[in-house]
Amino acid sequence: MALFHACPLCRSRIPHFVPLPRYYIDKSVEHGFPYRVDEFETINHQAYSCPNCHSSDRDRLYALFLTPVFQRLNQAHPFRFLDIAPGRAFSFWLKSHPHIFYRSCDMYMPEADDKADIHNLPYADESFDFVLCSHVLEHVEDPVRATAEIRRVLKPHSIAILMAPICLSIEETYENPEVTTPEGRWGHFGQDDHVRLFSKSGFIDVIQRAGLAVQQVPVTEFLTPEVCDTYGIGPSSVLYLGVKQEAVQQEPQPERNVA
Repeated sequence: MALFHACPLCRSRIPHFVPLPRYYIDKSVEHGFPYRVDEFETINHQAYSCPNCHSSDRDRLYALFLTPVFQRLNQAHPFRFLDIAPGRAFSFWLKSHPHIFYRSCDMYMPEADDKADIHNLPYADESFDFVLCSHVLEHVEDPVRATAEIRRVLKPHSIAILMAPICLSIEETYENPEVTTPEGRWGHFGQDDHVRLFSKSGFIDVIQRAGLAVQQVPVTEFLTPEVCDTYGIGPSSVLYLGVKQEAVQQEPQPERNVA
């Protein structure tokens, strides 16, 4: 166990992280949600948030993954980064990098740079080098269309981090359009503003149907167990990357003589 803990976003040393608020667990139990928080991928509910900047464990995971990526960039060329539904601590951390051209968008958050519907992003084709879409697709009407919009604004060979709550105890993504009340959504989806419960295969399918190649990056591929403990990252966390690959142009087919 680490002698101290640290947050890569606010760069502070702390004695411990703050657990996931009991509110979420109690509400789920109250409304009969059948899955426990430890049945979900990539959440460290015992060390959920930083007591200083309030970053979540997934915010810290993104920062630890992106830090070496940013260090390899050619700083002579601004790196265009789109953050969909930005978190305050992560947004502040990104803006601290002078060579990052940062833009954020959301339908409702007043602190976002642009008010935008993820199904119809107000940006030109191939205008961003990187997109972060974290815990958004479980809220939206059409996750495939939303992810296809992310693909549209990505430059070729660029990457999006795409994350959502994934329940490892179900085989297929669960949706029920008849569930519309906050109480019903707590019971069916685990939160009052969620409209689906993703399975692992179902989430991957959304990304692929939107035209992105999927890379799963277990945290063990780039962080040691000791580093995970220090920064409060769950050792079974997984990053999902959507990679925009250039379309392969097919050779024109000779016309068939049907006479």
